[in-house]
Amino acid sequence: MTLSAAASIRVEAISSPQDFEEFARLPFAVYAEREAWWPPDIRNEVDLLAGRTRTAPFLDLQPFCAWREGRLVARVSAVVNRRYIEHWGEQLGQLIHFEAIAGEDEAVAEMLTRALEWLARRGMRFARSGFAAFLDYPYAIDNYGDLPSFLLRGNPDYYHRYLKDAGFETEKGHIDYTAALTPETLARYTSMVEAIRSAGITVLSWREYGFLAAADAWTDVTNAAFARHWGWNPITRTEVRPMMAPLHGSLVSDLSMVAVAGREPVGVVFSVPDLSPVLAQLRPGVKLHPERGGGTRGALINIGVVEAARGRGTALAMAARSFLTMARHGMRYTGYTLVLDDNWPSRRTAMALGAHVSGNFVTYRRAL
Repeated sequence: MTLSAAASIRVEAISSPQDFEEFARLPFAVYAEREAWWPPDIRNEVDLLAGRTRTAPFLDLQPFCAWREGRLVARVSAVVNRRYIEHWGEQLGQLIHFEAIAGEDEAVAEMLTRALEWLARRGMRFARSGFAAFLDYPYAIDNYGDLPSFLLRGNPDYYHRYLKDAGFETEKGHIDYTAALTPETLARYTSMVEAIRSAGITVLSWREYGFLAAADAWTDVTNAAFARHWGWNPITRTEVRPMMAPLHGSLVSDLSMVAVAGREPVGVVFSVPDLSPVLAQLRPGVKLHPERGGGTRGALINIGVVEAARGRGTALAMAARSFLTMARHGMRYTGYTLVLDDNWPSRRTAMALGAHVSGNFVTYRRAL
């Protein structure tokens, strides 16, 4: 535990169930005045902090909190992801779960210093915040106050000051795209799906392919397609199956796709319907713009094609069939999320699908 010179700030590495619960609930204070935001899954977050998830064997994780006069004002978790380090051969630690109240520069600075020291003591030479596979997402740099795409951050603008004051630099930029599902784009999507058949590739929904078999294909193809993709680390069927299984029988089965050449899966898409009506926290009376949610915006979360099947329109065909299915279920817009600024093949796919840039995000990094 650290007490600041002002004596009103307390920074502590936490370990109790009560502190984990308080940690997980801080976003409700940070975003209390928002008209719309995505609240955390409290139970899943607490389980991660307590080491009760299937990723626990790969992680050394220590959450930190900062209190001012007994009120929790900031939180962060320092993580050593051994799977990432083995894959990339880089001694890089990660800061995830960062949230903080406005105007708490001193408390946040002390907390981040403690977290970075924790990483350094474990041999880390660098720290990243704003991207970790399945653990963390980039920081928004525009659309402050709007409901972001599903899974993405809607952080306040002052987060960037906190992180840069702590010595972080911008490492990567990311793009969120949105496409309007108009009659013109839907007609183009139909042509894309038809064109892939002549290349000897069949696009099937996860329901058609078999849901659990599709989840396994998603794991294998994603690992292959993303093997050298910045920031990614391999995942296992053992952790993915329990994560995907509850979605069996939902619309995800129809919106998500597998591309098959012969008998081999060569491409995958994971897409979801508009989850804002059931998961987003909305102030009473607030009506979301159709492009943002309210039941009308689906989202393509992940798309991957193995190297041997690239250049044939596989990604376009899978995304197109997913978007056509969204339209049949009443969705008027879709997201294409999340694309690195320098991932031009994926950016060209988004543009070919008629999508426009609708949000920008960044990931931070610093030397230790």
